[in-house]
Amino acid sequence: MEEKCGKGEIMIRKKRDLSPDAKLRFPDYLGYFFGAGTNIAGYIVSAFLLIYYSNVLYLGLTQVGVVMAISKCFDGVSDILMGRIIDKTKSKYGKARPWYLRMILPLSMCMLFLFWMPPGLSETWKYVYVFITYNLASTVCFTANAIAHSSMIGFMTMDTRSRGIVGVMSMISNTVFTILVTNFFMKICKFFGGGETYTQRGFTLTILVYLVFYAAAAVLAFLLTRERIHNVSDSESRETEDTLTKQEKEKKETVHREAEVPFWTAIRSLFTNKYWILCLVMCLGFYFLMSYASSATVYFAQYVMEDISLQGTLASVLYIVLLVGIILALPVMTKIGKRNTMAIGLAISAVGWFLPQITLEKTIVIAASAIVGIGFGFIAAPAGSFLQDTLTYGTWKSGVTAIGMGNAAFSFVNKLSSALGTIILGFVLDAGKFDASLAVQPTSAIHAIKLLYIWMPTVICLVCLGLSVLYDLDKKLPFIEEEIKAGRIGEKRKTN
Repeated sequence: MEEKCGKGEIMIRKKRDLSPDAKLRFPDYLGYFFGAGTNIAGYIVSAFLLIYYSNVLYLGLTQVGVVMAISKCFDGVSDILMGRIIDKTKSKYGKARPWYLRMILPLSMCMLFLFWMPPGLSETWKYVYVFITYNLASTVCFTANAIAHSSMIGFMTMDTRSRGIVGVMSMISNTVFTILVTNFFMKICKFFGGGETYTQRGFTLTILVYLVFYAAAAVLAFLLTRERIHNVSDSESRETEDTLTKQEKEKKETVHREAEVPFWTAIRSLFTNKYWILCLVMCLGFYFLMSYASSATVYFAQYVMEDISLQGTLASVLYIVLLVGIILALPVMTKIGKRNTMAIGLAISAVGWFLPQITLEKTIVIAASAIVGIGFGFIAAPAGSFLQDTLTYGTWKSGVTAIGMGNAAFSFVNKLSSALGTIILGFVLDAGKFDASLAVQPTSAIHAIKLLYIWMPTVICLVCLGLSVLYDLDKKLPFIEEEIKAGRIGEKRKTN
């Protein structure tokens, strides 16, 4: 059938298959690519919020870390609530897709308040302001935005190959937008700051520039993507109910099952899914490194390598080579599976992180960043679809579809990893007697920065490598998908 287009949507002349197991077309992939741009505010916060607090506002890093740690308690609740809101959303545009547009204005306002502080506040009220603005941005806006975007993989199709491509597209687009942030943010700050890197004016105007990119990406993501799971309205359902065969009705019941699932049933189905739990733990480590590395690189470049311009070089090399790593990983993933591809990436990354411990020669440090990039590419290629595979397994095992809730927990882990990075950076730097007002840091601060940039990432890679041995879902998925298509899930799976 010809696709109906709402007002303001791009009219795509070619027909789109809107069946639940459809193979996605180019507009969907392109739309999801731009969807990653809606997370650009999160990239800025994870990479530069701490340096803004320490070098522009001169706030205590330990106090900021405590504020963020407390905020994560609220974040966990908001992720679950937002996942449930998406599961219950009823719109002609779908469940997750409308949120691309809904969050443009509130997120933009919260980002401006986050990177600005009213003058004249006492020390206590400064941290109160940080708590309020950080929670408005992260707990509310980032949550709604990130869960909606990550849930789109599950709502766009059940086709495993298309999901895999979307997952890879997600990592490529995340990399592209991360490069746009990490390589240019400080340069734009310096430009608007009149040659000074750390000024309020520079940060505020730079945020405005990136918010324009964010809004454009959100609009394009909404216009180009389509949902195929749970996208049938009640009236359409009644009109077509009589024409469905018994088997088709069972399949329809399966794909629409989530809307009727009680809250605690969905929670129980997730926490009895061993692969989902393992995936979350591994992703916590990986996304911790992805977000944490950006912040640590700023301090490492300025205070250990004594060259702040090197920060952009290291970040750009890592993320550009990451794209190459993803391309190299695709044929490898096809031959040896997602788990084994990720294991190779973790081993390569561990080597790259450790190299600066051997020598701080500039060329070697840059080469080490490239090695980490290759490793990240091998990790990123399968990581994008890992979560959806575990949720597919959960549907088959328990008979409960919990895409929104499952992605909500993933969003929480993603933000938790970013917050943990900021918290750990703050505590370790304070313990090392780091002082942003000093051009030359004490030896203890240099050791702290090396611990953060070299040793911690190396250990995390090795721990995740050990955990990857326990993930053996790849070989089971083809059978599970056929069982779901046949309607043999949950109790039916046990009796058939």
